[in-house]
Amino acid sequence: MPPLYPSETFVINTKLARFFDIMALKSTLDEDDRHDAFRLPLTRKTFKPAGYIVRQGDISDSISIVLEGYCYGQRDDGQGKSQIVSLGIPGDAVGIEHLFLRTADHDTRALTQIEVAIIPLVAVQQLALRRPAIAQALGIRQAINNAIAREWLVNIGGRDGLRRVSHFLCEFAVRSDAWERVTSAGYELPMSQEQIGQATGLTAVHVNRMLKTLHTAGLIERSWRYVRFSNWEGLRDIADFSVDYLHFGPQVDTPARVTQPT
Repeated sequence: MPPLYPSETFVINTKLARFFDIMALKSTLDEDDRHDAFRLPLTRKTFKPAGYIVRQGDISDSISIVLEGYCYGQRDDGQGKSQIVSLGIPGDAVGIEHLFLRTADHDTRALTQIEVAIIPLVAVQQLALRRPAIAQALGIRQAINNAIAREWLVNIGGRDGLRRVSHFLCEFAVRSDAWERVTSAGYELPMSQEQIGQATGLTAVHVNRMLKTLHTAGLIERSWRYVRFSNWEGLRDIADFSVDYLHFGPQVDTPARVTQPT
């Protein structure tokens, strides 16, 4: 891939700023941390819908930061059925676990056309060694990913179909709008009913029935894939949705710093 022109680098860095701003909400990053982070080598790459960003079984040598679009993690059961196990939205990092686990245990695929910044794993590891606050923020980010995965397990194993779909809609809304915290306007859901079913353990037919039930109850309005919340509080109550597991806000009292010898 040809080197980035200065204008392209500026565009990429502007998009990367969101990722580091989100990290800074979890662990205090100073200007030196940010300056060092923006010097990371990166390659911009675009994937078409359903394209593979990482394949299960790959020995991963990079981390991808989502700049535009959406992606999802997927596991196959070996008999032709797939389960969506995670969603990646702009500002997320795909593959933080590869700092510790080299072999990918699931596929990561583009949900929409997606643009990512691919950063060599070794560069991230070296940055984390130099900048403990960044290492701390990456660890917190992965811990939150694990918390979301646990909530998905509860959603599939402990809620009925209506609550599963309601909870999924609430989570997607809050995560997508976390930067602006706007849920009343609604959003374009970049998933088919079959894909929602793969994320909630339901068939596409069951998902369609649950969406119709929520619409009839006056909780949501739908136009193709656009979802607007007619009654956000009511939808949240049905889903028993709480943002606690998303762990917004700072997660540490003091930043991680190395005391230099005098």
